Amino acid sequence: MGKIDPKFLIYTYMNEEKKKVSFYGKVAKMPDDTMASKSIQFLENIRVSKQKLWYILIQKQDDELQMIKYNNKLGVDMNMFVEKLKLYYNDNELVKEHISKLEIDGNDKFSIIKNIPKVEVGGKKLISLITEDLLKLLYK
Repeated sequence: MGKIDPKFLIYTYMNEEKKKVSFYGKVAKMPDDTMASKSIQFLENIRVSKQKLWYILIQKQDDELQMIKYNNKLGVDMNMFVEKLKLYYNDNELVKEHISKLEIDGNDKFSIIKNIPKVEVGGKKLISLITEDLLKLLYK
């Protein structure tokens, strides 16, 4: 999967710290290193409907991604979803060796992808590639 098409971006919003929150369909991409609790509180404060937004995606440091279900009744089992994404990457020879190093933790309500190697694949950081693919897959 390549770069995210700008048409997927529905709108952006500035949070309390004046950092950009981007909305891609049913996913909110929060600013890097945002605490999950602050993300949920922010979305509740601006009255984002859980019918319209199902997931929150946060990049922590340079080697971790967190995915949280904002709508706990709809959507996919987060941990199972990320495990399947890892299997998908095993078919990609450029990414395969790096994916084996990932650690996945979580349950049906959240998933944490840890230990993402700080490498570039096809001219793009691996964490950026995974983030873009997650946004595309969860967009609908």
